[in-house]
Amino acid sequence: MTTSKLSLGDRYSDVAVILLTLIAQIAGWFYMGSVESRSLPFETEGVQLSVPAGWIQSEPGGEVLVQVRERASSGFQTLYTLSRQPLTAEGGLNDVVSLLTIQYGQDLTAFRVLNQQAVTVDGREAYQVEYAYVESDPNVARADLPVVVRGLDTIFLDGDKAFIASYRASEAEYEGGLAAFYRFLHSIKF
Repeated sequence: MTTSKLSLGDRYSDVAVILLTLIAQIAGWFYMGSVESRSLPFETEGVQLSVPAGWIQSEPGGEVLVQVRERASSGFQTLYTLSRQPLTAEGGLNDVVSLLTIQYGQDLTAFRVLNQQAVTVDGREAYQVEYAYVESDPNVARADLPVVVRGLDTIFLDGDKAFIASYRASEAEYEGGLAAFYRFLHSIKF
C-alpha cells in the first residue's frame, strides 16, 4: 500500500477552494438578504411609507390607505395594511382599541386577543394589539384546511385621526415575517 503525500501547492489549492466557497456563500447570503428586503417608496393622502417590492397591491377603499399581500406566500398570503380612522371629540386610544377588537370579534372566526401593550416606534407613542383568528377559504370547491392567522396591529394617534398599521400572517410564517413588518412600520411617516 502506497500513500502519497500532498505537496505544499496541493494543500494551498485545497485551502483556497474552501475559502473561495465560503466567501461565495457569504456573499450570496448577503445578496439574498438585500433582494428580500427591497422596498418601494409609496405616498398617499399625506402619508409616506415603503412597501415591499414584488408584493401585490390591492385597491384601497374607505379608511384603508394601503394594502399589500406577499405574492410568494403559499396558502394565506402575508398582509400589511395601513388604515386611518377619525376620532370622536371625546374618543381616545381606548375607544379605538375597543372598537377595533369588537369589529374583529364580529368579522373574524374564533378571534382572540393574545396581548396588548403600549410601545414607542421611532419616538412616537403607539399601542399594539396582538391577536389570532381562523381563516377558511370561502370557496367550498377547494378542500383546504382552515389556517390559524396571527395578527399585530400598531395604533398611532395623530390629532383627530388614528392610524392603524396591521400585519397578518399564518401561524407558521408569523415570527419569520416580524422583522420585515417592523421595517414597514418604521418607514411610515405622517
